[in-house]
Amino acid sequence: MKRVIGLVFMCGAASCMSVASAAGTQVAAAAPSHAQRTAAQQTAAQRAAAQAAARAAALLLLAPADEYFGPLKQSVVGMRNSIRELGWNYDVNHDIWHQTFVSALLTERAVRDWVKKYPHDGQIPRTIFLLQRLYTKVLSQESRDHAHAIAQWLLVSYAKSPQARQLRKTLAVEQLAPLPSPTPSLSPESSLAPGSSAWAGRNANAVSRASVAGSAAVRYTGTAVTGSVRVTRA
Repeated sequence: MKRVIGLVFMCGAASCMSVASAAGTQVAAAAPSHAQRTAAQQTAAQRAAAQAAARAAALLLLAPADEYFGPLKQSVVGMRNSIRELGWNYDVNHDIWHQTFVSALLTERAVRDWVKKYPHDGQIPRTIFLLQRLYTKVLSQESRDHAHAIAQWLLVSYAKSPQARQLRKTLAVEQLAPLPSPTPSLSPESSLAPGSSAWAGRNANAVSRASVAGSAAVRYTGTAVTGSVRVTRA
């Protein structure tokens, strides 16, 4: 009997030892080693450094807010504000079309200077789009020609930008306002051509002068002949 009880105690102790051993093995397997923790920390640090370097490289592609371009020394924000202001002023007074067009040309020079120095700046397509819409708005052939050139610039150089996609859709359905009839500047030769109004006016003046000369050609001699005045025509 004592022998049986001893065997039972021995079996119980053996089972407890095996369970504890298995649990210890699982804990050891679950806990990462020091080398693994160090490697994970190094990987995280390298990833953070790579992200910081990418952000720094991206910032180098952007024009600083305090850098100025073109003959008017305009900043990136100043270019967009100038384009919007020119459009607003032209909307309320179409008589300033020439002033608007010349000012737009100066702003375009600033944009091209910006593109030359920072060709990968993400704000460039947006500014080119605004400039193209301004040129399209001004009712002159010169401005329309520039609008076409600026559109090609955006569609070719920044074809994948959202502004290029938007411009394609706009050009596909846009109905341009008709241009006003130009007033031809007459040269001296064309203004005196037979059949022109200036030529007719010149002839009318010549006829009038001839009539006056003919009337003045009648002179009075002032010689008294039998109580009358003799009148002779030259």
